[in-house]
Amino acid sequence: MSDLFPGIKAVMGEEDSQIVYYMVKMKAKDVAMKMVTSSEVDKEQSKLVDKMVQRAIRANRATGAIAQYLSNAHENGERFMGSFVVATFGGSPKWIEVPLDKSAPEYEFFKSDIGDFGLLKFDGEQQYFVLDGQHRLTGLRRIFGQDPELAKGKRPIKPPPNLHNDELSVLVISDEDPSTQKKALEETAFRKRLRRIFTVLNRHAKQTTLVENISMDEDDIAAIHTRRLLNEIELFQWSGNKEDTPVVDTEKAQMKEGTGYLTTIATIYEINRVLIKSIYNHSDSFFDFSPGERIVDEYFETILEIWDLLIKSVNGWEDAERGKMRNHTPPEERGKDGSMDHLLFWPVGQLGLALYIASVIEKGIKQEDEFSMKFVKKALKDINKIDWDLFSGPWYGYTLHKVSKSDRQDRVARFQKEPELSYKMFSSGKSPYFISDMISFLKGEFATDKKSTELFRDEWEGKLRIYGNTPELIDKLWKQTIATRKKITGT
Repeated sequence: MSDLFPGIKAVMGEEDSQIVYYMVKMKAKDVAMKMVTSSEVDKEQSKLVDKMVQRAIRANRATGAIAQYLSNAHENGERFMGSFVVATFGGSPKWIEVPLDKSAPEYEFFKSDIGDFGLLKFDGEQQYFVLDGQHRLTGLRRIFGQDPELAKGKRPIKPPPNLHNDELSVLVISDEDPSTQKKALEETAFRKRLRRIFTVLNRHAKQTTLVENISMDEDDIAAIHTRRLLNEIELFQWSGNKEDTPVVDTEKAQMKEGTGYLTTIATIYEINRVLIKSIYNHSDSFFDFSPGERIVDEYFETILEIWDLLIKSVNGWEDAERGKMRNHTPPEERGKDGSMDHLLFWPVGQLGLALYIASVIEKGIKQEDEFSMKFVKKALKDINKIDWDLFSGPWYGYTLHKVSKSDRQDRVARFQKEPELSYKMFSSGKSPYFISDMISFLKGEFATDKKSTELFRDEWEGKLRIYGNTPELIDKLWKQTIATRKKITGT
């Protein structure tokens, strides 16, 4: 049985490489019933198509987060899905022109393109698969019971009352070849076309920045919490006067020496994600779609309480002259202006502390089966007994690297000619996790015997990046690290 869908026919490209496509309106249930993923095209073709144009479907995202969003979004006011891009194998769709009434005043404007309006006919002979939007399609198919493979063993998700009537935009890429007046492109040529289209859709699309997402996202609970914190925590509020330096940098993700900010909006966001994942045992996909206002409000009470405790617990966050707390100058050269290089005034240190707190929370929940603020208080106990100066034993060379200024690989071997040196923060990749591990070590939470302590020292030493390093310097730094640990643990 054939189906007809209203749409517009369009052509794009130069005469020798034109693409014919159709902008069609389809009901959500029709998309779920009629469209497939590339892996469901016949075996011989699917291998080629998968290899050429498709990325692997992440089942948890498609049948979990997206399906949940489609099911629950109406509770928060609205739901929306972007256009699906669809390709076809096995024949061209049939286009039926529906001309305008010649007596209508609009006819004079459109008469040169009168064939652009019409109906696209699916006669059941072609196979239509989603080129862009496969995770949304799989989520829809799960809701409408059309995805037994991915939904196997999963609890059914009840569709909201009117989802089946949602009108979706579908762009159908045709294999028509108007430049040669042929009905369809040769199969190899069509596959090349699909490769190029897929590349354009994915490689060249410019994503919004993290800061832009945090500022605008109404689904990501961590972004919503971040914006609320800026309004509700007194320390984070800014008067708006140019004379007053904001505490939070709302434009950049990282900071430089001497800036007057305490942190960045991106750091607050990342910390919120870390805390939510540890307290409520969520995966990264949880942040893709709104969990509903009730959950947003419920979680925020806990996140706000943790931030209030954090700000009160870390010496200097409320009252230090922040511009002097990020100064890559060795202690002997600083003078007496009160400046230092405080790890917890750098985003990487703040995130490292959050990861440490999260680890304590997770251990506490395993023991008691539910979250309690006492886990956070335990993590922050004695936090100010740690020497946070980046030139001190736990951090020098470990988080603050001393390297050749011109050496992008941060090598520390000796050069034929004495190089110009600089200090660089190790702030990417695993660095926050290294900081979390060091805090845990300093608080005596592991390596409680001589052998395990030596093993941790070997790991720490292997991460040091200090130009002109010597065994004597390493021993000095390690003794400082152990002295900090003894000050906290007493042993």
